[in-house]
Amino acid sequence: MLREILLALAQPAVGIATFVVPLTSYTHNQVTATTTYYQISQNTNNQSTGITIERLGIGGVKLSMSEAQVRKILGKPVKVENGFIPAIGKVRTLKYAGITLDLDEGAKPGNFTVYQIKATSSKYSTIDGLKVGDRQSKVIRTYGKTEISQDGKVTNLNYIVEEPSPGGLNFSVEKGKITEIFCFYLMN
Repeated sequence: MLREILLALAQPAVGIATFVVPLTSYTHNQVTATTTYYQISQNTNNQSTGITIERLGIGGVKLSMSEAQVRKILGKPVKVENGFIPAIGKVRTLKYAGITLDLDEGAKPGNFTVYQIKATSSKYSTIDGLKVGDRQSKVIRTYGKTEISQDGKVTNLNYIVEEPSPGGLNFSVEKGKITEIFCFYLMN
């Protein structure tokens, strides 16, 4: 999956920056693409969100891990999809029951590393122990207050890390409980 970022600063006098990230999903065997929009916001008035690059991971897998490391932790995937995205290059998706990992090929051919993780099962937790089914209040207690956006019945809590590489965590919440956790690096 490709994640491109469109930056739009909203209300700079108040100190809130809003990032809209269109998430485009491509499959190698089909000529279809679907786009989902996550709005990612960051409070820029020096309030700590309590998240760092070291805390970006789900299910024991962290961003930038190699495919071999992922398979050692999670085992053999249910499905593997290979593809090519012009802005990224060769990509590989490893699908497991309840968790999907997207990897991109680095400069060295055949060397795939994780650039995003999406969990929809309570079997997988963040590094800080949050998992699908936990309450929204637990997210805020763990990572701090953040800009909250609403998309129909889904509430999104978004936490951004800017250094050393832009990335973050997005928690989708329905009826007060987490339904999806999305961990990512922003790709150029």
